Amino acid sequence: MPRYFFSSLLLLLLVFTSYSQTDLNRPVPVDSAVLIGKLPNGLTYYIRQNKKPEKKLELRLVVNAGSILEEDNQQGLAHFMEHMGFNGSKNFPKNELVDYLQKTGVKFGADLNAYTSFDETVYILPIPADDPVTVKKGFTVLEDWAFNNLMDRNEIEKERGVVLEELRLSKGAQERMMRKYLPLLLNHSLYARRLPIGTDTVLKNFTPEVLESFYKQWYRPNLMAVIVVGDIDPRMAQAFIVEHFGKAANPANEKPRVAMVPIAERNTPDAIVLTDEEETSTTIQILNYIRPWKPVNTLADYRKEVLNNLATTLLSQRLQEKTQEANPPFVFAFTGLSPFVRGYQASMSVAVAGDNPPAEAINALIGETEKARKFGFLPAEIERGRSILLKQAEQSFLEKDKLESRVIAQRYISHFLQQSPIPGERDVYQFMKEIVPGISDQEVNEYVKQLPSTQNAVTIVTAPEAIRDKLPTSQQLMDIVKAAGEKQVTAYEEKEVRTNLIDKKITAGKVLKKETNAKLGTTTYTLSNNVTVTIKPTQFKNDQVLMDAWRWGGYHKVPVADKSNAQYAAQMVGEMGVKDMSPTELKKFLSGKTVKVSPYINAHEEGIDGSSSVKDFETFLQLIHLYVTEPRKNADLFNSAIKKESSMMKFLKADPMTFFQDTLSKVVYKNSPWADRLPDEKFYNSLNLDKSFAFYQKTFGNLHGMHFTFVGNLDEKTAIPLIEKYLGSLPSKPMPVTFKDNNLRPVRGKVNLEIKKGKEQQSMLALHFEGNATFETKELLSFRALVEILNIQVIEKLREDMSGMYGGGFYGSIEKRPYPHYTLEASIPCGPENVEKLTTALFDIIRTARTNIQEKDLQKVKTTLIKAYETGIQTNEYWLSTLSNSWINRRDPNLALAYKKNVEAITVEDVKRAAQKYLDLNNYVKAVLYPEKPKEEKKTF
Repeated sequence: MPRYFFSSLLLLLLVFTSYSQTDLNRPVPVDSAVLIGKLPNGLTYYIRQNKKPEKKLELRLVVNAGSILEEDNQQGLAHFMEHMGFNGSKNFPKNELVDYLQKTGVKFGADLNAYTSFDETVYILPIPADDPVTVKKGFTVLEDWAFNNLMDRNEIEKERGVVLEELRLSKGAQERMMRKYLPLLLNHSLYARRLPIGTDTVLKNFTPEVLESFYKQWYRPNLMAVIVVGDIDPRMAQAFIVEHFGKAANPANEKPRVAMVPIAERNTPDAIVLTDEEETSTTIQILNYIRPWKPVNTLADYRKEVLNNLATTLLSQRLQEKTQEANPPFVFAFTGLSPFVRGYQASMSVAVAGDNPPAEAINALIGETEKARKFGFLPAEIERGRSILLKQAEQSFLEKDKLESRVIAQRYISHFLQQSPIPGERDVYQFMKEIVPGISDQEVNEYVKQLPSTQNAVTIVTAPEAIRDKLPTSQQLMDIVKAAGEKQVTAYEEKEVRTNLIDKKITAGKVLKKETNAKLGTTTYTLSNNVTVTIKPTQFKNDQVLMDAWRWGGYHKVPVADKSNAQYAAQMVGEMGVKDMSPTELKKFLSGKTVKVSPYINAHEEGIDGSSSVKDFETFLQLIHLYVTEPRKNADLFNSAIKKESSMMKFLKADPMTFFQDTLSKVVYKNSPWADRLPDEKFYNSLNLDKSFAFYQKTFGNLHGMHFTFVGNLDEKTAIPLIEKYLGSLPSKPMPVTFKDNNLRPVRGKVNLEIKKGKEQQSMLALHFEGNATFETKELLSFRALVEILNIQVIEKLREDMSGMYGGGFYGSIEKRPYPHYTLEASIPCGPENVEKLTTALFDIIRTARTNIQEKDLQKVKTTLIKAYETGIQTNEYWLSTLSNSWINRRDPNLALAYKKNVEAITVEDVKRAAQKYLDLNNYVKAVLYPEKPKEEKKTF
């Protein structure tokens, strides 16, 4: 149940429908694949049969009630009620719900979840669909969430501690500043006083009767929707909904659900400048206005949204170009009309300023909007924007029968809560093909002229306390915004965009060897340059090709003095582009195409990953070819990238948790220069264009031993000639392909560390275990099972029994390079007053695991792993990861086919042995973060 706060930056990607002769006054039709109904008591339901993934069902209970409906003495109780859904109901008393669902393979937090916002509460339940009993019980769970909470007093008191820990986690620099600027941002409306997390005072002191009052008043059928999407007969789903929800009644004296909470229109400018000792970056928000969001009911409404989406896309591209300048005015920027809180839209401009004064970022941010307003967009820009919109619609259409159930369910949530349209992908695509070409350049430029000015804007600057002296006052900030809107601007110019990527003759390589694995459905080719390629054609997606290529190597092979330049070499080339094209120019060339390529250099490996649509596969290979043969070297972009990143990292250690993790890494690895640490000014000063670029060229200038894995909708007959041409022609000479072990090892013995940082009463308890491991199937699965069992125990004991934490637990992995080793870590956020008792409980869990693994816990984990596997094997992502990792780790890829059998073979004794080996109580680091003592105020006499 994650904390949920509204985001004023969310863009709504709207969809469109069409007919051969479009009547724009017609209402937007609803996709015929969904069954929408309403019970006599007012409950709405959505049902759609969908077999992506197979044997899986996505259930949602949507309650049209959130924190905005709370009384003053109920602040935080909408969210608290969400928590209580997992703590005792008619059919699942106490914590039996989580226990039951874990037995079916549903993982708490990752699968089973919920969220509360200002205006709604949504419960999320994905369940297996291959067992009729489990499916039926899934609807029982929804019914219990809706109407049958027991409101057990003991459970309320226990959950009070959990929610207070969640509130504690939300505290920090951003929360402190947000509470100050939120009344201004929301124009002093009720929203500013109804954050979903609530207040300490109410959460500590509310009575069960007050919580029950909220539940009985707002959890009622006429404010609810049940959403069922997945591998189920719609008639069966409808019968279950009638059975479980048809008899529920609405309260006799129900309060009306107000559709929109008033937010007054702003009629004067305002500004606020806030700093905090723990803030890590400078952010500027300019809210031009808030107004009611006009419902999108007709095709004409949709067309207007297309126009808005097009203009916003073009503005965003221009702002992105500004980040590529030698001295960029901001690290990131966005501007456009956006959904705000429910029922309202806002004209938002946001920038992260980096090291530059806010005035520079504001001038650039507003200047680009004014430039577009005065001079419009170039015809070439608008044409690229059209191609982007059409490509998005085309891809949705091509994947119309491969949409995942969770994605579809989210659409129906939005339809119920916000009346967002839900047409079918076919109609969307046809409509887009018809109207997008008809949106003229003049129409786009007339529209952008109407964008709201900053005359009555509210401007908010949040920044680190360390730069307070460099910041304007609130009045000066208003003057800066006003002046920026009045500055003279010049028309935008751009170079002509290339029409092709490669204009030289390429001598193709040849396939020398072909090996087929019928069981896996793969074919591996050895090319004449000793590059190898594995292809697995699939039908999981209609328009997706995924790729990963790598070999042993990495930046640990260089002398430690060259580490920084080697480590950042691939990233910096990504910032500079290929051939004679900057990243901005390359992005323009790729408009209307779906292609992504990213070279990378890890500590012990190097390679390239990427993806493309089916149609753009040749462009995909061409771009890979260019990143190998013609990386671009540009001093301005290199320096710009360093400036942007270093400015973002400059104050990062002011954040207590970041400082804690960095210090922990320093202690665990004995301050080794090879350990991953937070980059500092010295690190960035050491980066050198010539050295970094030379390492990239040396690394990718010889692809001997590189292995490519492609998974997706590929026709090998057409793919192989292209692979021979663009991959078979890549430079390659025989050389050793290996990595280097620089003896980076953890400290040995028992190490106890206390770190004091931060103003809030927040602590973090961390345990770090690391050492030698065995990299083989049984050991890997036993280790994975151990981690999951530990987390079951952490939830049961530290969260549910002790109410000592909200989120946290164990995580770990076994790696083969540079030596077979494991890391197993625990992170438990909590209050300083609870550190000692949670430490004791955590070590009790560890000691118990070493001697007594419960069979019931192991069975839960086995079921979860198998269900996740059954879902995973229906995706390209799973097969790319499995095949690619099998190659780099020199493991038999056929092990993927034996996964279920190997999981089922794990025994309690296997996991217990893993616990004894990997939870070594003679070798670990225990670190605790405590808050700093408040600074004493100087006395004056």
